[in-house]
Amino acid sequence: MTEFFGSVRGALSVYCSSDEGQLTDARFVLARFGEDQDKVVAAFFHEHSDARFSIVPLFAYGSPPRKELCRKQSLTAALKSAKIEPNGTVEQAWKEACLLHKVPLNAFRAAPGWKAQANSREVTP
Repeated sequence: MTEFFGSVRGALSVYCSSDEGQLTDARFVLARFGEDQDKVVAAFFHEHSDARFSIVPLFAYGSPPRKELCRKQSLTAALKSAKIEPNGTVEQAWKEACLLHKVPLNAFRAAPGWKAQANSREVTP
C-alpha cells in the first residue's frame, strides 16, 4: 500500500479559543487540491492509528491530486478553478484521476488553466 503521510515537518503553532482546553495535540495533514477530505482523513488515520489527537486537513494548490484520494465529486469541483498546464506530468496526473473516477474529459478541458494547443494535424472548424 502507498504511504501518503509518512513525513513530518514541524514548528507550527495552533491558535484556538480558551474553551478548547481539551485540545492537547493537533496534526496538520497536507492534502492536494482535488482530493476528497473524507478519503484524506481516512488514509491518515489508517497510517497513524494512535488517534490521540485532532487533525486539520490543509489543501494545497500546485501538485496534482493523488487519484487514490479523490472522488468524482472532489475532482469535478476542483476542475472548476484548477490551473492545469498542458502537455506535462501534472496534466497527465489530473487526466489519470479523471479517468479512474469517470469524470468526463470535457470537464477536464473546461478547467480555466487548461490551454488547448493547436496541433498541426488537427482540423479546426
